[in-house]
Amino acid sequence: MITENGQPGKANAFAFLEVCCRRVSETYGKPNSETWTNSDYVTLSHILFRQTHVRISPNTLKRIFGKIKTDSRYYPQKATRDALAAYIGHPDWDHFVDVQDWEARQTSRRSVALIQPETPPEPTSSRIQDAVPTRKPTRWSWIWLAGLGILGSVLVLWLVRPQPATTEPARLICRNPLGENPHSAVFVLKQAGATESATYTVLFGDGKRETLNASDSLHTHYYERPGRYFAVLQQDGVNVDTATIFLKTKGWTVTANMMHDSSRVYPIEVDGLFTGGKRSVSALQAAHAGIDTNRTFFMEFINSHATAIDGDNFELTAYVKSSPDRAGVRCSQVGLTVWGESSQHIFEVMKPGCAHWINIQNSDILKNGQRDDLSFLGADLRSGGRLTLRVVGKEAVVFIDNREVYKTRYTRPLRRIYGVKIRFAGIGTVNSLSLKDLKTGAVFDGNF
Repeated sequence: MITENGQPGKANAFAFLEVCCRRVSETYGKPNSETWTNSDYVTLSHILFRQTHVRISPNTLKRIFGKIKTDSRYYPQKATRDALAAYIGHPDWDHFVDVQDWEARQTSRRSVALIQPETPPEPTSSRIQDAVPTRKPTRWSWIWLAGLGILGSVLVLWLVRPQPATTEPARLICRNPLGENPHSAVFVLKQAGATESATYTVLFGDGKRETLNASDSLHTHYYERPGRYFAVLQQDGVNVDTATIFLKTKGWTVTANMMHDSSRVYPIEVDGLFTGGKRSVSALQAAHAGIDTNRTFFMEFINSHATAIDGDNFELTAYVKSSPDRAGVRCSQVGLTVWGESSQHIFEVMKPGCAHWINIQNSDILKNGQRDDLSFLGADLRSGGRLTLRVVGKEAVVFIDNREVYKTRYTRPLRRIYGVKIRFAGIGTVNSLSLKDLKTGAVFDGNF
């Protein structure tokens, strides 16, 4: 490994640094760092400090990118590498390295090797001579042999024919993946060898999407709520890349929105929310924020920050009370979301009879009430109830009032947890919330 004093250990550590520098330059918006001027390094230094709270001087950046030559190859300290990795969407340097190793393994598996035909063992000449009588070739034998020769030549030409160049899949890069609420994310579409007819769709992770074509290279998207978003790039309907956007909060926040009105959301200022004994937001407070409480509306309580809790080995328990009967509320819905580094856990509970609208996700396992029977998540929580999500070794189990209702196993790890969201249709109450790591005992900073 590379030690913290900058002395080289593994040679490929510098290869990781070069990849990181290339991604940083792409995120910055000027992929060719060799053309950067002093102002570029000054600007990047300010951007890094604003987004990661780590100050890296312009001269240090110049040494990292090779602008300032040194006697030996410069290797930055861990805090600097963590900041560079965070700027391109990773929680730290170690995660960035893990992702590069994983991508390298996937590329190796996809490589097609030219397999040479196995050479059969040489037969014993004495046995052949003893077993097969010697016979002079006939005219038809020569024709047969000539045909085999021509066929062999054609086969050789086919094997050594020029292979078509493989086109790398398009990539989606977010230049500013870290921020606070609200946030205007800038996305760059990298199209390697795309044709003019190529069509792309970006699913921004907040319920909105945008269709792009081969002439589009940059697009911005406005995120109105805090949380962790996974923007998925689709090419001709196939997922080809994902970019992560992370908007942090300072403690618990609450945001409201109305059904069929995706144009805006309504932040609600509540003093002492969850930390001062206040467990819900009233209809009057929602109305003062701009919500028409006679229509269907939703409340989202969000606490979004990086934790040390393992998203594949944890337990979340919440005592909740869903909305009472009121105008615009029929299904009395409550949903829990746990964000991880690379994916998320989501499950919703509604009144029996409303299972058609329920969704449940555990990383790469996703089920929808419109095509799956999710009636087991039907429960009336208007008088209150206990919801539990327990994940052990990538096996997720859902409990309602201590009764196991669902179990599944997923494959894609979440790694660290990055926050929690509790969503109600109408007015909901959260009496308590507990989130803890089942291995280390680490607890969520937003527990109450």
